[in-house]
Amino acid sequence: MQRITSTRSFAILALAGTLGSAACHDGTAPAPLSRSADQLHFVRPSPTAPSLPDTAVSFWAKRGEDRELRLYYNAPSGSGVGEEFLRFSVPAAALAQRPDGSAIAVGDSVLISVRVIDPSRLIVEFQPAGLKFTAASPARLRFDLGETDSDLNGDGVVNAADDSLETQLSFWRQEAPGQPWLKVVSAVFTDLNEAEADVFGFSGYALAY
Repeated sequence: MQRITSTRSFAILALAGTLGSAACHDGTAPAPLSRSADQLHFVRPSPTAPSLPDTAVSFWAKRGEDRELRLYYNAPSGSGVGEEFLRFSVPAAALAQRPDGSAIAVGDSVLISVRVIDPSRLIVEFQPAGLKFTAASPARLRFDLGETDSDLNGDGVVNAADDSLETQLSFWRQEAPGQPWLKVVSAVFTDLNEAEADVFGFSGYALAY
């Protein structure tokens, strides 16, 4: 994608995300915006994007240590590491509760699984369902947009209309297949080709407008 946005705009977006997250957790914000899947336009891979060699991976997150997982596209040459698609970071103080509600102590580990359940719409599922992260130090999800389709409205041309739609991009989460999608406070850094959001619990995530 070709994108140009000022650094000042990024700061505003990041601040809005921070304030939005705080509001959501102190009970002062309204319920998240809800949409059905057919009401959303999901970001798609570009027609020339390499495939994802790994669509289901796992790693151990540990309370007290920074851990992260990354997914990459295939390298164009067929060897080496391709462009990054996804980065999921779990800070040392992020893990809070297991799905059964029990607290996660320092030194405890949790196996986290990440699966791309719809490569055509870049929908990603995180497990175990019900795992909770702390509000003060949540997990962080990042998508790299370098291999996504710039023709956001799918009309066959890339123009100002797509630039306008790009400003509406956000992460959305789905608690379980078939349920509505809920809008997540996000930051889209257009000159870096990245989108980021805090993650407080597990479900399905995708980037859409």
